[in-house]
Amino acid sequence: MPFRFRVAGHVVEEESRSPLAGLRVRAFDRDVLYDDELGEVATDAAGWFEIVFTEPQFKDVIETRPDLYLRIYDAAGHLVHTTERAVRRDAHVEERYEIAIPRARLGGAGA
Repeated sequence: MPFRFRVAGHVVEEESRSPLAGLRVRAFDRDVLYDDELGEVATDAAGWFEIVFTEPQFKDVIETRPDLYLRIYDAAGHLVHTTERAVRRDAHVEERYEIAIPRARLGGAGA
């Protein structure tokens, strides 16, 4: 059975700290040529998300752990937040995120 990894977190509006429901969270493994998509899920009513993925989704000859980043989209498919500038290199089996998105980036989503 393939080894399982888990990325979970909480997404809130920065100013009010209100949870943001219905945003699409996509997890990726950073690679030299092509980044691997690891999974996608919507935030729940309380702003929480969880993505579970396995080694075959990212592993290659020289890589044994993912270099993890997230992209978050609103209901219309617009990118509202990314962690691409803060890639978690050699991510652990479980990674947690606390993400606060400025109201101005949301365009009314979740608030």
